[in-house]
Amino acid sequence: MMLLRTLVLERSGQDAPVNGALLCGFAVGQIASNFLVYSLDEEVEPGSSRVYIAALRKKADRYFLDGVESKEDLQVAMQVFKQILMLATSGSKAGAAADPQVSYHFVDLKGCKLPTARPDDHHSVIIKKALVMKVITLGMSAPALPAIESASLIVPSIRFSSQMSAAPKVASAPEPERRPVQEFPVEAPQRVPVEMPEEAPAVPREHEALTEPEPELVPALSAVDDSTLFEMDSTLTNLARVAQELTQKKLAAIERDAALEQWQSRLQQQQSELDEQTRALEQRTTQLHDQSLAVSQRAEALKALASKVSGMRQGLRSMLLELDQALDG
Repeated sequence: MMLLRTLVLERSGQDAPVNGALLCGFAVGQIASNFLVYSLDEEVEPGSSRVYIAALRKKADRYFLDGVESKEDLQVAMQVFKQILMLATSGSKAGAAADPQVSYHFVDLKGCKLPTARPDDHHSVIIKKALVMKVITLGMSAPALPAIESASLIVPSIRFSSQMSAAPKVASAPEPERRPVQEFPVEAPQRVPVEMPEEAPAVPREHEALTEPEPELVPALSAVDDSTLFEMDSTLTNLARVAQELTQKKLAAIERDAALEQWQSRLQQQQSELDEQTRALEQRTTQLHDQSLAVSQRAEALKALASKVSGMRQGLRSMLLELDQALDG
């Protein structure tokens, strides 16, 4: 499976075809059916994207897409796709998880030519937009096996195949008989017998005659030839978008690193200021301690001096008393 491989899609009401990204293809042996999942990059709501599930049929190395006609087959396909989403979400490699509830394998679509798809005929489901690239990445790394080939399948149209583009019986094919084969809706019960084995032997040549392209429809094969250009354009667009997202993430990381460096610089500056304040406080504490010691020493000296003055006062008082007595005598 190619990286970001695209499909050519025809939508009702649109003249020009559009491109869709191929997510993955898987085969379920339980029902002997293949399925293909693709996306039109439709964002139905913020963070959610719509993807389409189509039946992928193969016969004699030819592929064509169809709607999932059986409700039971659709339930099985949805269950397998849910398992693929869970595996893609977990980030585990394909084959490393526990045994799945429904056994399946990825289909190797490398090198095969896929016909133009009609999204209006296929079942759609809404998933998280982030899971789209995860499923593509999972499909790229997963081991792939060939698609399950149907032995009783009658190909309804070879419009998108170059193998029978020059068939000699195209001129006799009437347009009214060929048109219903290509424009049956998915839900129409008339399409169910196409895959039933009991009808295959009855009218194989008539179906081939009715479904071979007329000469004027041969130029439509150029859409298949141009699919390579659509794939390249879509691939370049997706790569440019991925590169832009990576650039934005890199710029955001650079901004976070710059903000972190600024915070670290501020923290270092604040720490330096705190160290200076601590040193100044220690110096002030030392000064206060010295001043307190000096004050204590002065207080002791004053105390000694006061004691000495008190003794001198007592001696002077005794002398005055003796002098008074002597004068009286």
